[in-house]
Amino acid sequence: MNAPRETTPKKVDVIITICAFRKRARPQFCSTPAALPPGPQDAVQAAWIKKVQTLPAEIAVADLYAGRGFSLAVKAAKNAKARLYVLSAGLGLVPADRHVPTYGLTVSSGHAESVAAKVRGEFDAAAWFSGLLSSPLSDQWDDVVGAASGRILIALTRPYAQMVGESLGTLRPDVLKRLRIFGASLAPVLPAALHPALVPYDARFDAISPGTRADFSQRALHHFVGLVSGNDDQDRDADHAAVVSALDNVTPPARPLRPRRTDAEILELIGVRLQTETGVARILRALRDEEGVACEQARFSRLYQAALTERKLS
Repeated sequence: MNAPRETTPKKVDVIITICAFRKRARPQFCSTPAALPPGPQDAVQAAWIKKVQTLPAEIAVADLYAGRGFSLAVKAAKNAKARLYVLSAGLGLVPADRHVPTYGLTVSSGHAESVAAKVRGEFDAAAWFSGLLSSPLSDQWDDVVGAASGRILIALTRPYAQMVGESLGTLRPDVLKRLRIFGASLAPVLPAALHPALVPYDARFDAISPGTRADFSQRALHHFVGLVSGNDDQDRDADHAAVVSALDNVTPPARPLRPRRTDAEILELIGVRLQTETGVARILRALRDEEGVACEQARFSRLYQAALTERKLS
């Protein structure tokens, strides 16, 4: 006898998070934009898509990425019994259980794996992502969220909001009503159609769940899943009111003022530390706490790898 079909809609149907700069496996040169010839953006993208399709799909998306933020999104999806998808600058919109190549690509400039460095002229991140969505590498927005009935939770940083906002804003009004977007200071870079979906977490949340700016959106998403776990009402205003209530009477933690250092200055400080200790997280924390260095995690990871390479060559 067949089991009866579940008729109660899920409270959270889909969770979508950004990919992580940190990966559990290091990509080979041929799996990065460094192996592509420079050219117009459409030509670079066509070459990238063709390249990825020739690489072995050796690892599940959920096992590729590392870092606290990504792990919190995975945990939130498990707690909510929701489908987990990842927004990838190299692949598009992909389910967490799909096997993909070990690749390295970012749309941010200043990185060894930056695809923007290969594009002649101005790089358009939104057009890049739209191109990925229409490629065989990616699922489509409508396929992922169109037939769902529960909430759709999306964790974004500003660069990813700039990249996906244009395509995300074209979803049907009934889908947009189920959308909940998490992130810091996203309104200026998102289309107006998405502003009502922004969940009102702010700096006070760091007193409830401390962390970095890079993992703010995933920390907030994870907290939200617990907040609405017993709430069958999926009204957006009620969801926002629950967050406002959770933050009420909470005082944001004091933020130390740290001077911004140049890449050369940070490389020198890392080099000194590498004489007696190793570990990207350990050294970053030491430089923030003891040297007062202001440096984002992704930037620091890049400089840490450069310092390791320089040390091996010296």
